[in-house]
Amino acid sequence: MKKFLFIIAAVAAIASCATKQDGYVIKGKITGSHPALTKGQAILSNNDKDDPISDTVDLVNGIFIFKGKVVSPESYKITIPGMDGRFLVYLENDRYSISCTDSTLMAADSGLYLEGGKTNRIFRDINAAELAMARQTGFDVLLKEYTDPSTTEERRKEIYPDLMNANKAMAQWNDSLDAKVLSENPHSLYALEQIPSKTYDLEPDSIRTLIAEYVDDPAFAGNKTLARLQKQIDVLESTAVGGKGVDFTLDDPSGKPVAFSDVYKAAKVTMIDFWASWCGPCRQANPYIVKAYKAYKGKGFQIFGVSLDVEHDEWVKAIADDGLTWPQVSDLKGWECAAAALYGIRYIPQNVFVDSEGKIIGKRVEPDEIENFVKSNL
Repeated sequence: MKKFLFIIAAVAAIASCATKQDGYVIKGKITGSHPALTKGQAILSNNDKDDPISDTVDLVNGIFIFKGKVVSPESYKITIPGMDGRFLVYLENDRYSISCTDSTLMAADSGLYLEGGKTNRIFRDINAAELAMARQTGFDVLLKEYTDPSTTEERRKEIYPDLMNANKAMAQWNDSLDAKVLSENPHSLYALEQIPSKTYDLEPDSIRTLIAEYVDDPAFAGNKTLARLQKQIDVLESTAVGGKGVDFTLDDPSGKPVAFSDVYKAAKVTMIDFWASWCGPCRQANPYIVKAYKAYKGKGFQIFGVSLDVEHDEWVKAIADDGLTWPQVSDLKGWECAAAALYGIRYIPQNVFVDSEGKIIGKRVEPDEIENFVKSNL
């Protein structure tokens, strides 16, 4: 069974480290009849939960101006309280301008109305090309219809093959576009920002190789993407095969705390199963896991389900619907799940196997290979 990935995805494009002006200036003008434009506020904020930054300015007659200085380029967003939509901007110490209407602020291509910044220009060009390709393949129309709540199941089944073909064409085209942009911007901030999406299954030494030239380059000192990659290396090393699994305690569906160590000490082989009710590939993997559990639960095999759900009732329903009879826990924080962070989980489904002493004996075993893996380790 091929691996399916559910990934918290985020697109950011970064230009090369050229000499920058002393600070940034963002001038915006939004026209329209929305009440918030007459006298409201505009908020500029980053997307870093560990180091949140926010700036608020007055919005008068649709006009606002942000001024400041960033240490290193970073992804920000501009929002207008009371209005839907937002602008995404990769902020450097450069000059930016925004000109749009209150309706285009809500559009998927709102980024095309923001100009300025070396990084942002690359992102703007890529965004425009992707939108054009989505329209050319029909992917945008098909996806909109497929995800529309009013679309019947019969219609979804009818358009599904076309949607998958369009998605495949988009993926192939995006790969070629990415290769072209990278070739034109080697050893750049743009290239660095692409590395996280390539490291989901890499080991620490491989990631070190990818970022070595950036670590040695003073121009990238203080870059948050680089810092996150180095933190990823630390987490992977602390949870490598052969090392001791990190213990944690989360609540089961009834609210009772359950410690991972209490589970694995009572078994010969324990699998942490990172999953979620909303994750289609996880639900597709569950029959393989159930089969393995039924075959070896009486021979020393145990599973500890860790859900990245946010809704308690949906989590419990999925447990019942899929026949998951092993211990289940969650903090209902989605991708902010504490246990997932401890093990560097960046996609699901994913698993970690430990022995009765908590020693890690395997990771990322494919669903259809779990039964054989358990058998060989018992």
